[in-house]
Amino acid sequence: SVFRANIVDVAKKTLMIEITGNSKKVKALEDLLRPFGILELVRTGKIACTRGGKY
Repeated sequence: SVFRANIVDVAKKTLMIEITGNSKKVKALEDLLRPFGILELVRTGKIACTRGGKY
C-alpha cells in the first residue's frame, strides 16, 4: 500500500505489477524490486482511454 501499486497477474515464477505516479515514486519501487530480478519493465507517459461501448 506504500506505493499504491496493483498486482495485475500472478504465476508460479512471475508477478505483474501496475504502478502510477511520478518518476521518483516509480523509480523507488523499481529499486526496491531489482534485487528480486526484473524480467521486463515498461514505462509510458500520459495516456487516455475511452470507456463504454463506442465500437
